[in-house]
Amino acid sequence: MVSGQRSVGSKVVSATGRIYNRLLTGQTCSEFLSDQTFTTAEPVILALDTSSKATSIAVAKGANLLNSIHTAPDEKRSEKLWTEIESLLSQAGLAIRDVDLFAVCVGPGGFTGLRVGMAAVKGLASATNKPIVGITSLEAAAFAARPATEVCALVNAYKGEVYSQLFSFDGDGVPVRQNEPMVSSFELALERVAGLKTVTFAGDGAEASGLAPVAVGSGLARQRGCCAEAIARLAFLKYARGKVETPQTLRACYVRRSEAEIKLSLGLLGSKIKRSIESG
Repeated sequence: MVSGQRSVGSKVVSATGRIYNRLLTGQTCSEFLSDQTFTTAEPVILALDTSSKATSIAVAKGANLLNSIHTAPDEKRSEKLWTEIESLLSQAGLAIRDVDLFAVCVGPGGFTGLRVGMAAVKGLASATNKPIVGITSLEAAAFAARPATEVCALVNAYKGEVYSQLFSFDGDGVPVRQNEPMVSSFELALERVAGLKTVTFAGDGAEASGLAPVAVGSGLARQRGCCAEAIARLAFLKYARGKVETPQTLRACYVRRSEAEIKLSLGLLGSKIKRSIESG
């Protein structure tokens, strides 16, 4: 038995238990879910967002939020993260072994922050044989803006830029992308949606800009609660559809190249560093 996995017993008959058993036999989540139809119970979800300078963590049971925290920027974030997770779960009367699903923001956002959060979730999921749902920061911002019907999510990319993406929603309230994410000036992001009759702007990029309605029918949705809360709720909807990942398949959504990649393309890195990046 893998360390951290709960004993089977009656749990095996649940949809979640069946997924874990197939994982243990070598079948991937995607292979198993492709030919299965099931109704999920209410999984315990641990959601994590480290895509911005602050950290947010949330614990939910199904669609119901149990607890959440939002901490200020800290240089020792990676060191404190484990303690914060353990403390939040403990307050809800839970431990890591009780978590059925891990959810994490996969970007776009700060490169170092994203790697901290994704590495943590990959490690926990590997140790406990539990699935992961990856949520982009743009999806989370749009989801938090409901009941708006068309949302332009704007996430602060710093350097005078924003990440942006337009979303509508399906019948369950899951964001449906209407274009690809991009990084640009704030003005160019607005130009992409200038032709819409109604649009709601959401996300820390919109709030940081001091955005006021720019056209008839447009508006600003201020985020309620921390980003991890939206990630937890949206992860539950995706989990119910079987849209889960493994530590091996989870990928970051960077949108913008890292500073190292930019310098590499300009020939500004030494040969040893260049070989290290290319081999990675």
